[in-house]
Amino acid sequence: MQAHASTITVPRSVKPATILFTLLVVAVVAVGVVALTHTEQAGPALTTLGPAEAGSRVALEVGGELTISLPANPSTGYSWVVSSINPALLNQIGDPEFSAESDLIGAAGTMTFHFEATAAGQDSLQLNYLRPWEDTEPLETYTVTVNVR
Repeated sequence: MQAHASTITVPRSVKPATILFTLLVVAVVAVGVVALTHTEQAGPALTTLGPAEAGSRVALEVGGELTISLPANPSTGYSWVVSSINPALLNQIGDPEFSAESDLIGAAGTMTFHFEATAAGQDSLQLNYLRPWEDTEPLETYTVTVNVR
């Protein structure tokens, strides 16, 4: 058996620049596919909770973030307030943010809190929906047990 050298025959009508461009496009697509299939999570995970997770348990890594988004309507005077937090485990990041459902005056929306897990341990986090100036029981209470590893 004799070995034959293989050659690629390119028609004369194809310019070298076209071949280089085609190879470049194939290389860029290949790099993009590899990057998409080999993505790694940068940093600790973000955990987001809502009304359905009330009373649940959540596990976080030290440095991980917890976001809690709850329905609210501050135009009624009611707002969510952190009423119980263990500052050795969780640190509230900034003030709560309110996002209205519409541009109408007095529109309801969502109040969002952000927390960072600062040390390992377990404790409850509680938010109350109330009028801060009134000395009455909260209209609603939201509690989750946070386990930081």
